[in-house]
Amino acid sequence: MQLDDLQPQLTGQTPEESDPLQEASSWFVLDQTPRILVVDDDPVSRRHISEVLQQADYQVNTSDHGRSALEYLQSLEEGQLPNLIICDWVMPELSGVELCRRLKRSAQGQLIYFILLTARSGIEDRVQGLDAGADEFLVKPVDPDELRARVRAGLRLQRLTQALAQANRQLQARNELLESLSLTDPLTGVLNRRALDQALPHLLKQVGPRFGEARYRYLCLLMMDVDHFKQVNDTYGHYIGDCVLQAITGRLQNQLRPSSLLYRYGGEEFVCITPGLNPSRSYRYAESLRRVIANHPIAISPKRSLPITISIGGVVISEDHPLEPQAALQRADQALYQAKQAGRNRVIFSSSLDTTPQGNLGQNSNLTQLGK
Repeated sequence: MQLDDLQPQLTGQTPEESDPLQEASSWFVLDQTPRILVVDDDPVSRRHISEVLQQADYQVNTSDHGRSALEYLQSLEEGQLPNLIICDWVMPELSGVELCRRLKRSAQGQLIYFILLTARSGIEDRVQGLDAGADEFLVKPVDPDELRARVRAGLRLQRLTQALAQANRQLQARNELLESLSLTDPLTGVLNRRALDQALPHLLKQVGPRFGEARYRYLCLLMMDVDHFKQVNDTYGHYIGDCVLQAITGRLQNQLRPSSLLYRYGGEEFVCITPGLNPSRSYRYAESLRRVIANHPIAISPKRSLPITISIGGVVISEDHPLEPQAALQRADQALYQAKQAGRNRVIFSSSLDTTPQGNLGQNSNLTQLGK
């Protein structure tokens, strides 16, 4: 329901048109005129409270029952919500206690200071109101001086609550940024070793049978190392070495499958994890990554390019051949070592048919070689 549809049920001042800058900044703006919503099915009481508040220079809107008030609140943008609500307890269709309870379920509603109007004085009634989320009570008939004092106190608390909530949101945003930065390699922009350590156990748990609860039948893990990278650093300096690493990660990222995750494992080593690739497809995929680096030299200046290659060791995890995270990395690392020993610029996989115990891949283990 739109705000215009509620106008016959609402009297007093209407919410001001929201400033886009205010909408973008916060749910509430601290330095604007406080907005107050008065909800009461008794027209005399509603008019009395509204006039007292308007004379105190508050921006006041009114509603004649709980249902219309709830619809009104739901029609508002976040920057237009009232700072404080004064609501009668007993009303038709939707009581003040129920309106308070529904309002306080939302994050925005929790920041609105809620005063219940009631003639009830029993402890049980007060407890019920407080349990619903009410912040304060006013006894009917309302005394003007007490009303103004309760509203001033409520707005002070609301501003403090609002400021704290805003500070918490800013802190959360900073923490999320720091967490994101802590999982990203600053040089290459890809995920780092910490991110790999967090993600790999979860990815391995999702490997299983085709029609089971698992998401993938296979998980391909590739460990890649830049060949003769120390010579690049020693000959051209670490700045050029960093540029080469950035160029390599750029090429790899352009070649990656959409489901692949690329991590900088350390130094010139990278790990690529891809769900859903069976052994033969994993071999072909690893070869495509090797070729995208080897087939074109990397330019380090307008007149000089360096022929760069990578060696790749891989392992395919499946339901029949599960591996723990450390064992999977160890298998891939040992296959990478074999690729280095065999002459570099090639792909070697620890075969999925290998029955060697996890973590004990020896010289006689079943390895499959592709490439040069």
